[in-house]
Amino acid sequence: MSSFSQTGLRRLLATSASVAVLASAGAAAAQSEAPRVSEPFTIQELVITAEKREQALQDVPVAVSAFTSEQRDTQGITNIQDFVNFTPGMNYSGADRVSLRGSGRNTFYIGNDPGVAAYSDGFYSASSSELFKTPLFIERTEILRGPQGTLYGRNAMGGAINQISKRPDYEFSGEIRAAVANYDYTRIEGVVSLPVAENLRFKVGGNQEWQRKGFIENIGSANEGASIKRTYFEAQMEAELGEDVDVWVRYNRSNWDDSLGVGDRLANLVSPYDTTRAFQPIGGLVTGLQFGETIVNPGVRDPYVQNTNRDGYGALRGNHVLTGQVTWDLGFADLKYIGGFQQYDYQTGGDYDNTSRTAPITVAGVPGIFVDYTTDFYETKKYYSNELNLTSNSDGPLSWILGIYQYEEDYSQRIQLGNPQQSQMADPCYFGGTANPCIRAPANPSRNFVDGYAELNSKALAAFGQFSYQLSDAFALTAGLRYSKDEKDGFESQRLVLFSPAGPFGPALGGAFAFDVSTDLQPGTPGVQNSRTLSKSWDAVTGVLNLDWTPDNDSLFYAKYSRGYKSGGFLLGTLAPNPEGKAEFVNAYELGMKKTIARQLIVNGSLYYNDYSDLQLNLQQLNAAGTASANNFINVDARAYGLELETIWQPNRNLQVSVSYGYLNTEITEGCCFYDPADPSAQLASARPAGGTAVQNGVLLVFQDLKGSRLFQSPEHKVALNGNYTWDFNAGSLIASATAFWTDETTYQPFDNPAFAVPAYSVADFRLIWRDLGNRYAVIGYVKNAFEEEGFTSTGTTNPTAVYGAPNPGMMVGGQAYLQQTGTAITRGLIQPRTFGLELQYRF
Repeated sequence: MSSFSQTGLRRLLATSASVAVLASAGAAAAQSEAPRVSEPFTIQELVITAEKREQALQDVPVAVSAFTSEQRDTQGITNIQDFVNFTPGMNYSGADRVSLRGSGRNTFYIGNDPGVAAYSDGFYSASSSELFKTPLFIERTEILRGPQGTLYGRNAMGGAINQISKRPDYEFSGEIRAAVANYDYTRIEGVVSLPVAENLRFKVGGNQEWQRKGFIENIGSANEGASIKRTYFEAQMEAELGEDVDVWVRYNRSNWDDSLGVGDRLANLVSPYDTTRAFQPIGGLVTGLQFGETIVNPGVRDPYVQNTNRDGYGALRGNHVLTGQVTWDLGFADLKYIGGFQQYDYQTGGDYDNTSRTAPITVAGVPGIFVDYTTDFYETKKYYSNELNLTSNSDGPLSWILGIYQYEEDYSQRIQLGNPQQSQMADPCYFGGTANPCIRAPANPSRNFVDGYAELNSKALAAFGQFSYQLSDAFALTAGLRYSKDEKDGFESQRLVLFSPAGPFGPALGGAFAFDVSTDLQPGTPGVQNSRTLSKSWDAVTGVLNLDWTPDNDSLFYAKYSRGYKSGGFLLGTLAPNPEGKAEFVNAYELGMKKTIARQLIVNGSLYYNDYSDLQLNLQQLNAAGTASANNFINVDARAYGLELETIWQPNRNLQVSVSYGYLNTEITEGCCFYDPADPSAQLASARPAGGTAVQNGVLLVFQDLKGSRLFQSPEHKVALNGNYTWDFNAGSLIASATAFWTDETTYQPFDNPAFAVPAYSVADFRLIWRDLGNRYAVIGYVKNAFEEEGFTSTGTTNPTAVYGAPNPGMMVGGQAYLQQTGTAITRGLIQPRTFGLELQYRF
């Protein structure tokens, strides 16, 4: 187990003490009041739909964390990282990647599916933007842990997240909320329900969120990092068509125009600038990003400060979602249709060199070389799905659900790295030899040195059934099967243009011409074939077998086996040597317990073991031509086991204390052989050399065995604690809430290299909530990350890479001289700094 930092330990102990003081103060206040005669208090029972029918959370044999809108307001669960804090086994990378129990996705390239399925009212959503809705629009969020390969199926290897919207009210009503906070933050939002007939209701609402000051200060000429400007609108219709048919439809649209973007891309370069080497030996295409820079990187001293000249942006445009449900009560069963359509355009980018330089420099004696680089990521996606299921209504010992499912998506993505001021980039050459060095290549008007493009069409079909039989008053058996078929057709292309006087063509040619060095997939055919198509299909049978034991009304114990599946796929857009990944499977075993004690204490726990085969990972390696770095699709075998606990203690109506804890132990059991981009020559003591060596521009590449490494996004320990107390007055109530959270060291690549690991950190949040007696008004004051702890959520969207300073000390291996690594370039994802604000709520 990683140790707490001294500061983190003090902060967590201080916050834990605050929770204890809050509880004791509440108890003292309660004792000072006159005794009240009332019926015995019982903790509130929460109803969820984790198994696609309404059930009490304590009666469902699934490890599930559920968060209501009221709970989110009380505990301050306002973003996806807060969900992660309170959910055992869950992690979020800060680069739009969710994992559960070690299963997730560690790339943004298309063709590779997520390992955690996200649903919005039962509609599978491939965009995490739906997870950023505020409590005003969401009734409940359910996070199901462990493979959900029967009822949810598609890409639910690690689990599933389902958000349930607040439906229209039967009476005219509404709510308005307004918030202000530091960083010049404002939010205004509202909803109104409009019943127009006894059996027909509408609801409309929207919000605008604007944070004008970014979390990352910019001392350069560009905008600040991680600012927010977002709008959201939704409309719902709910109706009863006679006594047996219910219809519900929701349309929503969101637009983002900020420098944060989908996935909270709050990240910064935190290592010193690489100023001495003019051309990188591994995958270099242009002059070093910070070569010759004289200004020190401010991110080393303070990760919340940067120095750039190109504006960062994260624009989500035309994000339209249309989803609906139709339920027909047939008497013996409910026939239910769930369908939806979503489309969006997303674009993010900004400064690639992480400096504010705009003037040209001299490189290898050649003047007029610009190192003002840009990055742009643009993707579009359209997808729709249809599900039809039949759910039994019988009160007998047998209950069941049967269903069929269909999904299709069209997806395109372009990734560009540019050098817009360098005129030579516009008219590149093919190298024709020393006698004829420049054979004109197609024009490059955008002046990109990397231009990767990919398209993907995915189709999925499935049929499933799950049956539960009550063997006796105490025992029940559940069995389910799902057949899934996936088909993917992809296209990819990539153009690489090299320009640097310090590059392999030397000062004379490298300073005069830009050379197209794109990967040629068919060297025997005239011209450069830098594109290809890929097509394949996969299918699988997955399922679940579960035995429940309910010795009394307050206890549930279960033993479960489940098999999960994630379709194979492609890594499109980089012309990787290994673009295809096999289908991924997991055999998962779980023992679970849900216990309610004295109707005032809930203790839920689970022990699990996951055996993964062909787990899909993406590693940064060389492309097929050896001219640039490229993601490679690999499959490894792995295992994960752990313990999860969630408790809620509410001894009376006023005091509530909740604790969640997760232990997760992961290990790759088979996977070889790859070089570590942050330690290419395997010089670290933790390296595991295996599989031979290669040489790239004077660098010795030593391939390593991944066996024994931890899985990405899998902190070993994680704990969250919340205590809240309610004081009741004649005019209303006051709630004080305190939260403490700590997470262990987390790694983000499958190498035992500190460059890929972020240290443990802790945070503390505090809230005060005043509600009037009729619950029409509420005022919330809050502070998040109260002690302004510094924490990292990932290694950023760019993996750490080796730095080779010049002049280079060199190293000798077997009598041969090679370049010696002198440092590592590291970008870190950041937690949000301290924020504090005030929110007003009015209901009518």
